[in-house]
Amino acid sequence: SRKIVIELDGGYHDQTDEHDVKRQKRLQASGWRVLRFSNDDVLEDAEAVTRAIAAEFGLEYQFKRRPSDGSGIMSHKNPTRSHYSRPSQGEG
Repeated sequence: SRKIVIELDGGYHDQTDEHDVKRQKRLQASGWRVLRFSNDDVLEDAEAVTRAIAAEFGLEYQFKRRPSDGSGIMSHKNPTRSHYSRPSQGEG
């Protein structure tokens, strides 16, 4: 109902090309708001991107740490090894 488009551009999109500009104008003419972020924006400061999106909706942003449920990169059983890594030879 809020009609917002969030676009993430990869490294190949260092500049907004003519196709992007035309598409954005069509979307805006239909009542959509377009927010554009680079992949680097998200990777380097995801919280700033989240704040910008919240501001666009007129919402107050509050950082809430997710509960640790073992779904992250580091294992809660062995904090030196990722869940996704294979045991080295001779290791369990």
